Amino acid sequence: MATFNPPFAYNPGAPISGTTQYDDLVVGNVDIDYSNNYGGVQWWASPEETTGYIIGNTRPSGQPVPSGVIGTAQVGFWRSKGRTDQDFLDLANYIGAKNGQPTFTTTNEAEIWLESNGYYTSFNLPTPTPTITQTPTNTQTPTPSITASQTLTPTPTQTQTPTNTITPSITPSVSPTTTRTPTPTRTSSTPTPTATPTLTPSPTPYQTLEGSLLFNGSNQSLGLSPGVTFGAGAFTLEGWFYNNSNFNSKGVVGSPVSSPTGCMNLYFANNTTISSDKNGGGGAFSYTMATVITTNAWHYLIYNRNSDGTTAVYIDGVRCTATSLDTLNYNTATDTIGRYYGGYWPGYWTNMRMTIGTAVYNSNLTTQSTPRGPLTSLANTKYLMLGAVVTTDSSGTQTVTNTNGVTQTSVKPFTPPANPPF
Repeated sequence: MATFNPPFAYNPGAPISGTTQYDDLVVGNVDIDYSNNYGGVQWWASPEETTGYIIGNTRPSGQPVPSGVIGTAQVGFWRSKGRTDQDFLDLANYIGAKNGQPTFTTTNEAEIWLESNGYYTSFNLPTPTPTITQTPTNTQTPTPSITASQTLTPTPTQTQTPTNTITPSITPSVSPTTTRTPTPTRTSSTPTPTATPTLTPSPTPYQTLEGSLLFNGSNQSLGLSPGVTFGAGAFTLEGWFYNNSNFNSKGVVGSPVSSPTGCMNLYFANNTTISSDKNGGGGAFSYTMATVITTNAWHYLIYNRNSDGTTAVYIDGVRCTATSLDTLNYNTATDTIGRYYGGYWPGYWTNMRMTIGTAVYNSNLTTQSTPRGPLTSLANTKYLMLGAVVTTDSSGTQTVTNTNGVTQTSVKPFTPPANPPF
């Protein structure tokens, strides 16, 4: 009896039929001979999932494989020692810590961060069950499985110990050969598929957004009460935007005037520069993008500060040319959306989320994943605009006031199955 585990591959190219893509990590969902490089990529089996959760990601620079195995693995995995929520949380925190991420306190928080940063996880997927498979004939001996340690030295497969050290593992499925090699991934000696349960990875690649809010660029904004105090620690502001005018001194969030002293203003200085400052002259930072940000098009903004102060701006998943070390304490509340003291926002916003005390992303990374569906309210989310109702904060934190007629529209960045517009 064998246990079904989905195969994985590194796929930086076009989507492959019958698979689910997580950034450049692709997961096979159809019963087919993956040893023949289905879809033009090399496939690898993951560690078994019946006794532990796995987390996987791509490793484009290559993962060593044992002598006798052809090719270089470009995917890798970690597996928890058990299948409890705490086991998953321990593993996620191990990976997060290696990326400068603060400790996750809930599995939901960990799962969202992993998926936002290009990781696959089997958490919340059905437990794989053993299935009867046909005995192959006239085939080669199965390729030995390996486990790579953190130094990428092949060692016998092992599970995690009860300590804080979690050993990352990668198990290649088969070497590319002219004959099919039986592996725990898919086994069949005839064209007739072996009956196995099909795992359906989540989330759905593209999910419909509810709409957007339109600002006229001259006198419209939203007021927040009690407002969002960004403080001295980690935070993330993100969302979809569409500018229908120009980017010169266009406010994202802030204060309409120079008081209250101490709140955070965020605005576009021009079509390549996003700036922030502490209201009242407490300090300022500018983040320059390598390419021009276009008007009359949807883009995704991420403004992220790690717990150590490393701060970056991303447009459509691409980081600014240089990060800043921002350790300012924004100690009063930012209370306005669509305006700062220097100008109003012209165009649309949707799925704007402000999370305080936790960095949703890692500013040390040069790229980030762009969300493919509605954002959700996290444990530390202080404002969430989903674009369905002008004065609704889906985090339940703010009372929202509509100043001068901000309007709700059905305009949105993408409609499934279409991809985002960039």
